[in-house]
Amino acid sequence: MSVLVIDSNKSDIQGQAMGKRRRKNRYIEYDYEAAYNKQVALLEADQIDRLIKSGHVVYATKEIRSGSQLEVEIYPEFTKEQRHEIPKAALEARRRAQKNLNEKNSRKNCERTINCNFGDGDIWCTLTYDPENVPEDIERATKDITNYIKRLNRARKKLGLENTKYVRVIENNEGNGHWHHHLVLSGDMSLDLVEDTWNLGGRNHTRRLKTDDDGLTGMANYITKEKKQPGQKKWAASKGLKKPEESKNHYKFKNKIVKEMVRDRDNIEPAMLRWFGSEYEFSHAEVRCNDVNGRFYISARLHRKQTAQKNSSSRRQRRRAARE
Repeated sequence: MSVLVIDSNKSDIQGQAMGKRRRKNRYIEYDYEAAYNKQVALLEADQIDRLIKSGHVVYATKEIRSGSQLEVEIYPEFTKEQRHEIPKAALEARRRAQKNLNEKNSRKNCERTINCNFGDGDIWCTLTYDPENVPEDIERATKDITNYIKRLNRARKKLGLENTKYVRVIENNEGNGHWHHHLVLSGDMSLDLVEDTWNLGGRNHTRRLKTDDDGLTGMANYITKEKKQPGQKKWAASKGLKKPEESKNHYKFKNKIVKEMVRDRDNIEPAMLRWFGSEYEFSHAEVRCNDVNGRFYISARLHRKQTAQKNSSSRRQRRRAARE
């Protein structure tokens, strides 16, 4: 008599993988920020109640961790059968994103990369051009800043320092030929070295960074502000930088909780702290809606507690000492 032997561990793993694939493919990706553009704070109470009573919704919770910052985005998910419920603006944004670089997400990625890798004491500099050195196009501007970083790293090597970490943004104000460069750099060198290495202009601005509850988000938003014409901005970063950690779930903020937060926005902070309060403090939140389909989008920002930051720093120092 033959005996059938089943590898239960392998079957479980395969089943879990298939389940994840099914869940991943179950919902349609769309630009939820474009879909929910009306601030709930501007609506009357009866309008909010009407939207809240519109029925059951599956809400996804996306968590993005960037250094000391935690962004929480709560938004409706739609299956293929519910495609007609997705606002037209969101689907149009999705189609545009498939053809072109999604500039908004690129700016967010730049901001999050800065928060992941830089902090107090690091350097933010703005490098400009003298009239005779102004580049004719972004290719020339890119070559200028690439050569600058090479010279800066050669100077650092002479001082016994490794290559600098950096995030750089090339900007041409309103497409008028006013080219300049924003750079965020490692803070283990002098401001004079940063300025003196740039030889194409003298009206530069260099300063040490200081974080606030939003980390370096304010500075990052300034240097990546939305462009007015194509080709005005381009950002890049050094290799090996930490990347934001992103995850998504469907269990933390379900339909009932979302409605409670929409009905009374004072409920948002305790709802966030219930999940994240052991490590983070609440900063601020915004609630938006789409009055066509009666769905809501909640975005919240939290920042890591000082004690948690110190513990994290201590762990990094211990790991560094162990390697040495």
